[in-house]
Amino acid sequence: MRGKGEKIEDRDLGVLPLEETLEKVSLTPGMSKDSFLDWVAPGKEVVVYGDYDVDGVTATALAVEMCLSKGANVRYYIPHRHLKGYGLHKDMVERILHRGCDLLVVVDCGTHDRASHDVARAAGVPTWIFDHHLAEGQQHPPLPVVLVNPQMGGNAEGRTLSAAGVLWVWAWQTGAMPRSWLKDQLDLVALSTVADCSPLGDVNRMLVARGLECLRGGRRRGITLLAERLDVRWRHLSEEDLSMKIIPCLNAAGRLELADVALRVLLEDKDLPVWVERLVALNRRRQLLSSQLVEEINPLVGPSGCVLRGKSWPVGVLSSVASRLCSQHRKPVVLSAQAGPILRGTVRMPSGGDAVRFLSGLSAHLLAWGGHRLAAGFSVAPESWEVLEQEMSRDLASMHFAPECLDVLEIDPEMVTPEAWREVEVLGPFGTGNPSPLFFCPFPSGSAPRPFGAQGIHVRIPRGRVDIVAFYGTTFFGTHPAPRGLVYRPRVDHWRGAPRMQFVLERAVV
Repeated sequence: MRGKGEKIEDRDLGVLPLEETLEKVSLTPGMSKDSFLDWVAPGKEVVVYGDYDVDGVTATALAVEMCLSKGANVRYYIPHRHLKGYGLHKDMVERILHRGCDLLVVVDCGTHDRASHDVARAAGVPTWIFDHHLAEGQQHPPLPVVLVNPQMGGNAEGRTLSAAGVLWVWAWQTGAMPRSWLKDQLDLVALSTVADCSPLGDVNRMLVARGLECLRGGRRRGITLLAERLDVRWRHLSEEDLSMKIIPCLNAAGRLELADVALRVLLEDKDLPVWVERLVALNRRRQLLSSQLVEEINPLVGPSGCVLRGKSWPVGVLSSVASRLCSQHRKPVVLSAQAGPILRGTVRMPSGGDAVRFLSGLSAHLLAWGGHRLAAGFSVAPESWEVLEQEMSRDLASMHFAPECLDVLEIDPEMVTPEAWREVEVLGPFGTGNPSPLFFCPFPSGSAPRPFGAQGIHVRIPRGRVDIVAFYGTTFFGTHPAPRGLVYRPRVDHWRGAPRMQFVLERAVV
């Protein structure tokens, strides 16, 4: 059961009050006070259609819990990443309506899927879509399909929201759910916002800060059990614990199996410990597959990035592998693999790139595509791959990215204590748009990086009484054993109940 947390004071978190901050958000011009929950009542059949990443799963959980609170019979459907892929699929909408459905709620997809809108409209089934994906040139669909997507007329703050954030803010602003109830669901919004790397402006920063407090209060037992299983002290949970440990586990379900496993954990299924163990096992498998693929693809990333197809690559890990390679090389990365009768791929762009614009220029060769500015996905027929590969490679070769400029402070890591760092953490939560401060120190003369971890893929660099940790740094330090300097990021770790500092390498200055 979820426990009662202490009252949270917004200004204690270093953010603006919740009510004041949410006044800054506009989701769509002239938003109606109508609510899909007006159709929800005991005995009504409601279906929630979601997506397989953490944002989609948390938005699905939020919509399911909203409808359950009204006494409806609620079913949910999340497409299989490999067999169906992203989107509101027409054939699945037809099947859902055939089985009986009084209301269809779609989250984290659906903006582009006009054929599916037509199916729902022809059947006369009220359909509400809550999405946040880019919608260039799209028009609002005719009633009874309602589309809430801040990319279509929302303001700047609204356009930064995750899909779960869109649904939550809509419910807050329209009064669809009691505000006391919504405050207890901010744990889902925090997970989705961090998972989607949404920019942490005033609104998202407030939502994450409040959501972290919900998580630390132990209100959602599935996340508490998962944190304990991952040796995370959930009472001290940070945004980095979410991004580095909790979220990868939740994502592993949709990448390698069915996202339903993660949803069962969020919804506190009766067999909760079993589903938590399943998530942990899937994440271990994901980590192994990802490491193998990074090692295989790393030498193939050229001056313009890379466009690659793997005949036996697991589709579910391509996006995380592409993200890691893009971050490491600061080059565009396009990876694709067979998924049933078609190819599915992922695009990752460094800062300054635009993955959606890149794919839109190639849309004549694609079956489907969509996503965000720095991360997008696509599907393509195998017979079209050769031409697409050539055009992608040509387009990437013409792209130019300005060198990344980092603002750093030169500070010896031995000077950074947990007490000093707590003063810096008031500026958090940290993430996209509100990065954690970075520090610099010269590479310690006479120091030799030491491999560690089960496979020796990580590196510790001794620096006086402390170490700087380079995750997945073995390959780099094998060819650059003594760079000129180290750019690192501090974070607080907890060991046997006591806080201690850990220093994570961000860049090596060669």
